[in-house]
Amino acid sequence: MEIVLASHSNLSVGMKETTEFIMGKQDNLHAIAAYVEEGKSVGDQLEELVSSLATNEVIFITDLKGGSVNSAVSEYMIGKEKYFLISGMNLALVLELLSVSFKEKREEVIKQLEEIVVNSASGTEVIDVNNLGTQIGEDF
Repeated sequence: MEIVLASHSNLSVGMKETTEFIMGKQDNLHAIAAYVEEGKSVGDQLEELVSSLATNEVIFITDLKGGSVNSAVSEYMIGKEKYFLISGMNLALVLELLSVSFKEKREEVIKQLEEIVVNSASGTEVIDVNNLGTQIGEDF
């Protein structure tokens, strides 16, 4: 499964670099930085990248649900059975996606993706370090 990170500006490029800093080079991880290169639409960037991939199974991860990049990816995906879209890019999500073997059937892949999204979101929380007391030394 190929994974394409797509974002406004260079968030996706930074996410790819950070992921590869942690996991090493990932041949199936790609980044699209929208609105950085003048005259190149998100659709053009998607077409150029996806046409170069060895497989037609792609997970797209965008930075913002309902944003222009997310909308462009959604439009690009129409009618493509083996394309999947997740909004709300974060490092935990990308790391987990790269660590999973995906099932064959679309319904099973969607179920796997839903579980991964829930898992990655569970690490997002407010931490009041001033009220952790002695626990802070144990956790850090």
